[in-house]
Amino acid sequence: MANDVMTAPPLVREAHESTVTADAPNRVHFIQQQTLITVILSYQLLFSPSQAPVSGIKEYVILGLLFLIVGLMVLPPRVVEATWFPVTLALVDTAITTVMIYLSGNATSDMYLTYFLIIVIASTCRTLGQMLGLSVVVCGMYTAMVYMMSAGEEDVPWESHLLRIPFLLIMATFYGLTTERVRKITREKSDLLLERNALTNYDPLTGMPNRRLFTDLLDKALERALRNDQLVGVLVLDLDDFKRINDTLGHTMGDLLLTAVSARLTSCFRKSDTVARFGGDEFGVILENISSPDYAARLAQKLQAAMAPSLSLGGHEVVVTASLGVSVFPLDASDPDSLIKNANTAMNHVKAQGKNALQFFKADMNVRAVKRLLLENKLNKALESEELFLHYQPQLDLSTGHITGVEALARWQHPDLGLVPPTQFIPVAEDSGLIVPIGEWTLRTACTHAKAWHDAGYHGLIVSVNLSARQLTPQYDLVQVVARVLRETGLDARFLELELTEGMIVNTSESTLTTLHALRKLGVRLCVDDFGTGYSSLNYLKRFPLNTLKIDKAFIQDCTTTSDGALITKAIVALGNALKMKVIAEGVGSDDQIAFLRENGCVDIQGFAFSKPLPLDEVTDLLKRSQARSAQ
Repeated sequence: MANDVMTAPPLVREAHESTVTADAPNRVHFIQQQTLITVILSYQLLFSPSQAPVSGIKEYVILGLLFLIVGLMVLPPRVVEATWFPVTLALVDTAITTVMIYLSGNATSDMYLTYFLIIVIASTCRTLGQMLGLSVVVCGMYTAMVYMMSAGEEDVPWESHLLRIPFLLIMATFYGLTTERVRKITREKSDLLLERNALTNYDPLTGMPNRRLFTDLLDKALERALRNDQLVGVLVLDLDDFKRINDTLGHTMGDLLLTAVSARLTSCFRKSDTVARFGGDEFGVILENISSPDYAARLAQKLQAAMAPSLSLGGHEVVVTASLGVSVFPLDASDPDSLIKNANTAMNHVKAQGKNALQFFKADMNVRAVKRLLLENKLNKALESEELFLHYQPQLDLSTGHITGVEALARWQHPDLGLVPPTQFIPVAEDSGLIVPIGEWTLRTACTHAKAWHDAGYHGLIVSVNLSARQLTPQYDLVQVVARVLRETGLDARFLELELTEGMIVNTSESTLTTLHALRKLGVRLCVDDFGTGYSSLNYLKRFPLNTLKIDKAFIQDCTTTSDGALITKAIVALGNALKMKVIAEGVGSDDQIAFLRENGCVDIQGFAFSKPLPLDEVTDLLKRSQARSAQ
């Protein structure tokens, strides 16, 4: 995710305008008021006729106090910024002015216009040039007034007043600079406040409202809907397989994808709807004033159509789909948190059923969500408790009748739940990240068993292990893990085959391609599983160092019943043979299918027509019988 601090969106600036105007400028007003107090006190010295000449030690004291005021003009920002500064300034100014009045003996004055002009200088000037310019004007006016007032007075020469003009300049400049400095600090703090509120309420990558602001806006929308007797829809959207794209193409490409998706989302909804990013690849939408829940379904169809075109990310064409869940106020819940939770539950239901669809919330979904969470907690302990084990499904060479390989398949026997189907716990492991330690355990266990079979005389047997997209990330370093397992188990790399699905290798990065080439360099075989169900492309068959191509069972099931199924199966077999790849038909379930495959050049099969997945001891017995038949 991007870490740059974004400029506060207009809504943030409007929402916090009252805070900025009501708090920070008070410091400026306080300084201006203190300026007025200080000038009134200082005026007795500055502009009143002196009753007694000031001389001797008093002159030096007054001069020292003037220099002290000059020193106040260059205070560091951290001092002016401090909360105690205004009060301290008031006390210091008052003390200095009082001492100077006492020393000068001045007590009365009627020239209010002059100190009023000093206030104008302090509160309106923004630069040093402006302050000095206005100060010179004030001094000129003061000089003219003093000259006219003292023209007929002999006892107080007007020149004595002019000696105080430098002090007037210093005071005006000092107060002007102080006021402007406080203004600047106030602006900086206001900008910082805006940035903090932007981070608090808006997503820095997309500029969309975040979950916190979304919840606040939803609360207000529910209040309006309650008053007007209206429906409000809450839609939660999650990108399918975003984790795989983010891991394989990198976080920078992931951020580009999220930005592009957010633009497509915004274009699909009304201006009155609120589109937010909750975090990661999850988005939320508030649909206000909808006539019926069907409106949300129509919007979802529009959204899916907008998501259909592929995106180009750094030279990679990426196809993105989304799973959507919807809850409706007041039908499903009456508060923001429950509506969001229910929509999220419906979205997770879509994920579990195959993704890329819309699901409205149903009450029984909460029960399933709780069960899934409990299943994840139990699965987290399965490795430690040694509840996982492997079954192996044999692969048969039709031309020789020999078993050439086995595919390792993870199974879970829980003490309370019994045998948990892989269709239940594998998706949970993928979503939670537990698939990484489970995958490594599967790899090590399968290699250990394969080495034992080789030592028992079953030479040439290949063991296939399925990989997860999470294991192909640079952070995991699959090459090092595989090399270590092979070294520790003693299995020759030629007899290990790693299976990847089409979906895993279509949206791959250069780092993933490098990983696959490094695995081939180790001697490990690579297989593309479920070929034909994803984005089948001659390009990746050419780019990737693949050894084996597995035809998906959906085509095998149709190869003897439909002309299309037969043609597709023939084409895949011909393609694999032309590329000098081993072709395995997966899911073979009948003798008719075996005959069709044998006739069309596919000699390697896997499926219930030969053997179902078997536990370790039964596979070993099957290998013995197969070897005995070959010896006859």
